[in-house]
Amino acid sequence: MTRLPLFALILAGSTVAMPAAAQQSVDAEKINQVIVYGDDKCEQSSPDEIVVCNRLPETERYRVPEMLRGNPLDVRNEAWANKVVALERVGRFGTDSCSPTGLGGFTGCTQALVAGAKAERQAANKTDWQAMIADERAKRIAGIDAASDEVEAAVVAEERALAERQKAAEELERQASGQAPAPTAPDEADAAPLPTPPKN
Repeated sequence: MTRLPLFALILAGSTVAMPAAAQQSVDAEKINQVIVYGDDKCEQSSPDEIVVCNRLPETERYRVPEMLRGNPLDVRNEAWANKVVALERVGRFGTDSCSPTGLGGFTGCTQALVAGAKAERQAANKTDWQAMIADERAKRIAGIDAASDEVEAAVVAEERALAERQKAAEELERQASGQAPAPTAPDEADAAPLPTPPKN
């Protein structure tokens, strides 16, 4: 019988448990990002899904997306941030420089490509989905708060009406039995003035 080391058992247990935890966090809140054109109707958010709509003019409905129009290799389309980064790399050489000079100069090209692609994607997509999702989430929370305030006010009113009905029923019962009415609230019982102490 072969024995596995302790760290291997812990690692196996964590990999089994990880997809379930990840699935729970994904199922907790679903976000649907939709692009609508002109006067198209935006779907309403449901209790288990947040719907965020980015409205574009009707003229954009059947057009090629803006980020794909024109020549992507045109120098005029390059962001100034990329030009500055290119100027900063002029004197760089050696490890992680992605240059033909210096020891290890061939390394770092993958990181440069990834960083360039990320900057290009961020510059092309002008829709701030995160801000729109945060606004929709704030609206939902405000609606939940307003609904809970209404429910709480209704419960307080119902409790007050129930207390009044109980008080009226006790009053009728006392009148029927001929007893003197007793104070119902502790404030009424304590309302009588205290006796004054004798003077020496």
